[in-house]
Amino acid sequence: MPWVPYGMANLVVLIVEDHPGVRDSIERMVEQWPNVELYSADNFLSAAIWIKAIERLDLLLSDVCLPGEMSGIDVAEVAVAAHKGVAVVMFSSDHLSDVVGMQPGYGFVQKPFGAEQLTRHIDKALLNRRLSDDLAPTPAI
Repeated sequence: MPWVPYGMANLVVLIVEDHPGVRDSIERMVEQWPNVELYSADNFLSAAIWIKAIERLDLLLSDVCLPGEMSGIDVAEVAVAAHKGVAVVMFSSDHLSDVVGMQPGYGFVQKPFGAEQLTRHIDKALLNRRLSDDLAPTPAI
């Protein structure tokens, strides 16, 4: 079970994966966590619709390679622009060194991966999110 940022009643998660078996496996893993609001998509367009429709997004789990011209990195850019502080974990069968355009703040795990390995990357991404929230300057009143 991942570390959940302090004060969150639930964790809002979007999974973006075009392979149904992989997506189902990740969904089953995430559904076991307490207080999770889970959304899933199989391409850029359906992910972008969810990103715009939901009020809050805490964690994006996305495959780098998606069908069509837009990638999982494009999904992450839309998510980060729409939801301040969203934690991002990308995955791919490619090596990290072969992934082009991924931001340094995104987590990355290479396929195939197990639940424990993915959870470690999720924990790190959520912790980094919490640390960046804690270090953000407080607006002057």
